[in-house]
Amino acid sequence: MSQQQHRAAQRRAEKRHRREVERRQARTLARKQSPATKERLDGFEDDDDVPSADEEASVHPYLTQRWRERQRLVPRALRRSLRGMHRFWTHAQVGALDEDRLLGEIADRGLVVTRADVLAHIARMPAGGSAWRMSRIHWLPAITERALSAADRDFLGLAAVELWRRLRPDDPPLESLLALVADAEDLRADDPGGYLEGLVRFLAAARDRVDPDAPDEIGGVRLPLGTLRTRMVLVAVRLVEQCPELAGDAAAVAERWLDLVLTDDDVSDRRLVLSTAAHIYEELGRLQDAERTLRGAVALAPDDLVARKLLALHLHEHAAGDRTRLVEALALWDSIRPPSDHPEIDRFVEIRDEIAESLRLHDTPGAGAS
Repeated sequence: MSQQQHRAAQRRAEKRHRREVERRQARTLARKQSPATKERLDGFEDDDDVPSADEEASVHPYLTQRWRERQRLVPRALRRSLRGMHRFWTHAQVGALDEDRLLGEIADRGLVVTRADVLAHIARMPAGGSAWRMSRIHWLPAITERALSAADRDFLGLAAVELWRRLRPDDPPLESLLALVADAEDLRADDPGGYLEGLVRFLAAARDRVDPDAPDEIGGVRLPLGTLRTRMVLVAVRLVEQCPELAGDAAAVAERWLDLVLTDDDVSDRRLVLSTAAHIYEELGRLQDAERTLRGAVALAPDDLVARKLLALHLHEHAAGDRTRLVEALALWDSIRPPSDHPEIDRFVEIRDEIAESLRLHDTPGAGAS
């Protein structure tokens, strides 16, 4: 950026700051003058009502930003907690700016940086690190002449994400990965297939970046990975007929995560994932894959009656004339026998008789013909 552009950017920043100060002073004066005026002003949106995404401590600020953008699309009456969001930029608006405009907007907020400066800042961050965090480490402390609004601070975060993506496509920032799950959530209500595809893409990419010592984090960011994994296979079950190839991909991606313990309740969650993946494989006619995942569920939780039941049913239905499979199915079924007063005892006995009859027919030559 030339000195002339630098001076122009400083003038724009000063004017912007003066307008902000004047607006705040006018609002304060109006509130003091008349309760009626205060009531009218409260009907307008003010960015003071919305803090920076940095103040949401439970998730990464970029995900907070994307959640807020979705909330802007709901009816006005349902989003009172987000009054003032019209003053905040969206990720799409920032992404539509060319590089000169991006750098100019950053300069308008009191920080003059060049492409070389941004590349140097990226180089000081870990590979695949957070661009948002980069803006907090290297940009915000350098802006000392004015106090930034929440909207301006969040703009700088989005601008850092966009510049890192463009300038270092070989080493995208963490937010490029987070964008996959955010994009998926944008489709959740209206496009189940697109939502499932987004979850598959995110979890496939995220698995390669997980540190086994911190399996519920990616790049230091805690994410509900177990929930997303479970949700992916449940959606895949619903869409297995409509999107068979995608459902198969979901089952395969889910299996890749099963060596990691993601939550305190992870054994039951992993059993659910395995049994659901097996159902998907069976619906797709991939019987060997279905049996492998069911055996994995039993190995994971040997005392789990549901897993044993599902494996027994699978072995019986797909015995293919193999006596050892029928014997194993019967043994598994007998191992889950409920008490005699259990409401499902009649159904249990009925299925046991079916398995036993299949074994008898196998062991009695000519019994099937008679």
